[in-house]
Amino acid sequence: MKTPRRRRRLNAVALVTNISTNLRNCRTIIFVPGDFTPWGTNEWDEHVQRLLKRRYKDGSYQQIPAETHGDCGLEGFSSDGNAYQCYSAQNWANARQLYEKQRGKITDDIGKFLANEKALTGIFGGVKIKRWKLVVPCWMNKDLIKHAKTKERFVQKAKPKYITEDFEILIVTGDDFAVEKQELASVGIYGFDVGPATIPDESLDEWLRKSSNLALVSNLTRKVNIIGASKPKRFTERFRARVAKNFISGSVVLDRLEKELPDTYKRVLELKQQKEDDLDTETVTHSVVPADFFDQTLKSFQAQLSATPGLTTRAAAALANEAVADWLLRCPLDFEDSNG
Repeated sequence: MKTPRRRRRLNAVALVTNISTNLRNCRTIIFVPGDFTPWGTNEWDEHVQRLLKRRYKDGSYQQIPAETHGDCGLEGFSSDGNAYQCYSAQNWANARQLYEKQRGKITDDIGKFLANEKALTGIFGGVKIKRWKLVVPCWMNKDLIKHAKTKERFVQKAKPKYITEDFEILIVTGDDFAVEKQELASVGIYGFDVGPATIPDESLDEWLRKSSNLALVSNLTRKVNIIGASKPKRFTERFRARVAKNFISGSVVLDRLEKELPDTYKRVLELKQQKEDDLDTETVTHSVVPADFFDQTLKSFQAQLSATPGLTTRAAAALANEAVADWLLRCPLDFEDSNG
């Protein structure tokens, strides 16, 4: 019997929640502001400039090329009183290192923002800056806000001619440009991308062992054994772990996609539902062996996603792997056991 769609979604969410509770790395990926997509320095700057120019379609945003005006502690401003500085920290390995680099960036650039008063007065004209925004891919330490507030008070006390009395310093991410990113994605200028999600093998193996009696995990184990019927046990166990990883990391990617590009997210869900409905028939009528059918299903759905505006090839692969894993955990992608 076909499981109601709402119940299927709840089952999948429950599985992710259960696994994420036991895998601390997954929790970190989910709750950090922004995302871990790797950005080069120039690549991030160019991306943010496109977002800003999309936000201010009326031409009220002015980019400040460093080559022309020198480095004055910001890369652009708008007539509504917002000033922007882009920054993508490089070569950091943990939250502390990221915080130190971002803290240093605020300190250095606010220093330049004050030291270049004459140049900036001429650049701003009659515009008063109300908010200085550091735009980063992600940040991980609340102490960064404390540091920003300290520098904010420092600027207020200095009283340069071009700020308002309620001047603020804010840290924002690409999440603040969701509308603009969706617009760029729809016309093929921006592609949602994903970085690798780290899920410890030991933690995953332990969870799978302890959860072997759960219906979804039991369902997965049965189908993995059918797909890998001709393979030694160690291969089927490794394949089962890979499917579980694909589902967990892919669910994190889906959550990010929903937040970043809601229209693209809806399109992905529509494609997934269409394919899932087709599988109800295909799993009964197909005549190929399970391993080949699994491979065909993955490749055909990945091709569909790759053709969807707003998704990079890597994101399409992650979402295709999530979908196939989800279908294996439930029943849309099913196989008859020839020994049953």
